[in-house]
Amino acid sequence: MLSYPAPLSEYPEAWLQELLRIQTKADLIRLEMKDVEGLISGPGLREFYRSIDELCSLPPAPTYPPMPEDAWTWLYIIPKKQHEIRRLAPHVHHLYHSLSVGRVVDVGGGIGLFAQTINNNYQLAVTSVDMNTELQSTGRLRHEKNARNPQNPVRYLHLKVESGGDFEKIMEENVLPVGLHTCGPLAVDIIRSAAKGRVPGLVNFGCCYQTLDARPDFQNLSSFAQDHGPLWLNQFALTLSCRAHRKMDEKSFDLKLKVKHYRYAIHLLLTDHYRRTNVLSLGNSHPSLYDRPFSAYALEQLRRLSIQSRHTELELDEFFAQEQVQTTVQRMIAAGLIRNALGRVLEIYLLLDRAIFLEEHGYDASVTEFFDERISPRNIGITALRRNR
Repeated sequence: MLSYPAPLSEYPEAWLQELLRIQTKADLIRLEMKDVEGLISGPGLREFYRSIDELCSLPPAPTYPPMPEDAWTWLYIIPKKQHEIRRLAPHVHHLYHSLSVGRVVDVGGGIGLFAQTINNNYQLAVTSVDMNTELQSTGRLRHEKNARNPQNPVRYLHLKVESGGDFEKIMEENVLPVGLHTCGPLAVDIIRSAAKGRVPGLVNFGCCYQTLDARPDFQNLSSFAQDHGPLWLNQFALTLSCRAHRKMDEKSFDLKLKVKHYRYAIHLLLTDHYRRTNVLSLGNSHPSLYDRPFSAYALEQLRRLSIQSRHTELELDEFFAQEQVQTTVQRMIAAGLIRNALGRVLEIYLLLDRAIFLEEHGYDASVTEFFDERISPRNIGITALRRNR
């Protein structure tokens, strides 16, 4: 849309035409998941997807004996979080003992589900750090009911995590900071503070990369990136790097397709008839709105944007039905398949830069896949171990 009225000028026409020929729902879902085997015949587009697969290929995290469980382990914990804890807890337990640390610091721990689980099931000393006092109060109450390490329960620390702040005081040489889904700048603050404090090791998962847009100093951390022509990601690239990669069912796909049709069409309407050439954020709408005519959706969005409609409901529906509008929308959806394939590459760029930063500060760092991507899309973790401990 930023290049409208020629929004697809940067996309190879042969690639778009090949994708437009794929019409069955099952095949389109496969394309969404970057599963192109037998679907793509053009050498250029096939090589593009092959390169994406190669760039996104990461080793799995090492496996260790599973964490012991009992009847209390998964109390009020959703399946996604259960999966993440099952995969991450044995890894943290191994590092705790192999590095001889005195305490795990669960950063951005919320109510402390991960902290409580490894405290109860492994008897590890754990501090849960968060700046939300309400979440921490809930966590304390939960832990009081099911604590099974009464001599050394989880400590809760209300603290804002930022480089140069009080958080750095707890990043000492005997702690293991763990950040499970640390949003935007939080992950970078943890990594910088941990390196400055020379902690023996850390485990970190990033997410919500779009919030880095206002913090350019939180991209290209490493000297390597800065010296080799840094790649600066704008708000659109950062948002793309957050794109979920989970398995998609037909119901989810149908809704996603409706959303795309209506959202692209409303932007065309705003540009062509309301002179709104900048891309406006529309926010999320209730799924039921996409089951109604385009006019209902358009009028709701115009109301949100405080724009007085100059069209009747009939005129809005006729606009949406125009052949030129439908053709443009279909082409933009096809181009989106190409663009979306780059999301994982951008995420890995951000994480590799953080790993190289740690390498430059005396750590051996690895970037591996911890979780099943279909269950937990943000499944890439950085593990760093300080050299010459």
